[in-house]
Amino acid sequence: MTLGGAPIGSATVDTWEDQDGESQWSARVLMKIGHGLSDGLLSGLTRDGRALSGQVRVGEDQQGPSGARSVLVELHGRGPLAERDASVPQDPPKPA
Repeated sequence: MTLGGAPIGSATVDTWEDQDGESQWSARVLMKIGHGLSDGLLSGLTRDGRALSGQVRVGEDQQGPSGARSVLVELHGRGPLAERDASVPQDPPKPA
């Protein structure tokens, strides 16, 4: 997975429909404390090889399973989580 072109590791993505029938989604990713993530385009591949992307807003951190060394970061979907062509790069590369 990448967020704004920067690799963030694996994420768990959930999708559902709200009471109005609108598609909603969120993602959770385990990061080091002080990760510095900001809102942006989340992109990646599912286990079955589909490429997905969508805009996210970074939510609150929660204590992760490694105690004080990691946090579970909630990413709130903003708009659709779209399937895309996996052969076309979605994010511009981040400068080193």
